[in-house]
Amino acid sequence: MTPLNRSLLVNILEQEEEKQSAFYLPDDVVTGKKPFEVVEIVDVSSESKFVDKLNPGDKIVVEGHMLRKINVFGETATLIEDNYVLAKM
Repeated sequence: MTPLNRSLLVNILEQEEEKQSAFYLPDDVVTGKKPFEVVEIVDVSSESKFVDKLNPGDKIVVEGHMLRKINVFGETATLIEDNYVLAKM
């Protein structure tokens, strides 16, 4: 998957325990996330303001509740818009 429209394709580095929920939530909703997450860059949209500043393998801090999991054709990707990037590790 190639990110577009100022999105960053990332891998979440810190996994948390999954909790049982009594409510149905859409698959793209990430629940119970910490306010901030450390993620690893996989790819950066050519439209992002970070296109020349972030490279695959870089670690960044993002707002955890803004991570979006997308499942398409059996592949799952995690995206975040570049305006939710808070720091580079």
